[in-house]
Amino acid sequence: MKEKEFEVGLKELELTVKELEYQLENFEDHHSNTLDENDVRALVDKILTEKEYVTKKEMDKKIYESQLQLTKWIVGTGISVAAVVVGILRFF
Repeated sequence: MKEKEFEVGLKELELTVKELEYQLENFEDHHSNTLDENDVRALVDKILTEKEYVTKKEMDKKIYESQLQLTKWIVGTGISVAAVVVGILRFF
């Protein structure tokens, strides 16, 4: 009686181990196929370089224009805030 219970328990353990091994293999396959953020950036840079959708000069020019626009916006906002503060102080 105990021998049959032992055999059933052993078979259940074997099935559990096989199932866990199968899940581990699938997890490793899935994990190895995913790209991390740096891989995505490298891939996008590679594609842009190969296809020449955007040249390095154009990209640098756009970045410079964006930075210049941001700087102008910050300065304009600062001047506006200063004017509002001075206006409020004149009332008091």
